[in-house]
Amino acid sequence: MTNSSATFHHHGDLSSSSTDTDAGEAVRDALFVGSVEKALRVLQAFSGDKSALSLSEISERTGLGKSAAQRFCHTLVNLGYLLRDERSRQLRPSPKLLEFSFTFLASDPLTSIAAPFLLQARELSGEAVNLALPHGLDVIYITRLPSLNSHLVNPPIGGRAPMFCTSSGRAYLSALPEAEAEAIIDRSNLQAITPHTITDREQILSLIAQARKDGFASAVQECINGELTVGSPIYGRDGRVIASMNICVHGRAWSPAEVIEKLSPIAVKTATEISQALATSPHM
Repeated sequence: MTNSSATFHHHGDLSSSSTDTDAGEAVRDALFVGSVEKALRVLQAFSGDKSALSLSEISERTGLGKSAAQRFCHTLVNLGYLLRDERSRQLRPSPKLLEFSFTFLASDPLTSIAAPFLLQARELSGEAVNLALPHGLDVIYITRLPSLNSHLVNPPIGGRAPMFCTSSGRAYLSALPEAEAEAIIDRSNLQAITPHTITDREQILSLIAQARKDGFASAVQECINGELTVGSPIYGRDGRVIASMNICVHGRAWSPAEVIEKLSPIAVKTATEISQALATSPHM
């Protein structure tokens, strides 16, 4: 979004969850290939705040020695997943990495099943609509439809944001058993991203509890300055929450009360229709 104090990210710059944490908790057994984890760590070093890195920066961000980082980077350049600037010697991700995104999106039935309902929500609201999946302590956005009414620019697919301060995250948490939701909040780094971010644990849990009653959650400029959002949970065939969707607007055009009054019914309707479609789909 424009004029944001924080940008959406690939690697948890704004939250305490990251694939590094996930990897650190992986079971180390005879089948675990450490070199694969280290290569992925190199790719994960690149994020929204720095898209090009020197070898020293990669070594520092990954915790790998400079010699090991050099070998992994050399291999990834030869495989086409990293590009090296011959003048600056800095490295950056290659478009070839998009093949992995395409593979996921093409194989995930949620994306195609949800698409017509998300389009309808965008047409009804005229505003940006997003589909998100849980990812550790974050949500990761896998579908983004831009606004028809403003010049807001959605961050790219694959952007992540903390669950605790986003409407999509709180909507997802509200559909979990209370103990599970509390455990995620307790593991989260409740750090302010904007001056409006709510970081008090009890207040966050209260907002999640209210979302559980209402069927939707909202957030006012908590992740991006100027952005107001409302989101609702999406359930799988077994009745367990698997995703969430949200509608994003700019505060110059909308008040928080208007978002709740006019957009929350659209969010709830859309999430309900997607959940119903998932429940009857032979692909889920």
